[in-house]
Amino acid sequence: MKKKTELNYEQAREELDTLVTSLEQPDADLGVIGAKVKRALELVAFCKDYLHQVQEDAEKALDSHEKE
Repeated sequence: MKKKTELNYEQAREELDTLVTSLEQPDADLGVIGAKVKRALELVAFCKDYLHQVQEDAEKALDSHEKE
């Protein structure tokens, strides 16, 4: 699994989708569920932070444009 500093948003989202799909399988390996859930939470935090930053950047751009 990649560390979040090596990921972009799309890669993080794709990895998260893959993890969720594997966790939803009835034959999911109980021995690795904890690690997968931990990684999923890391990816959710990464995506949330990324989207928050995009929102802030968009708001700054709009504010700057309105002042012109």
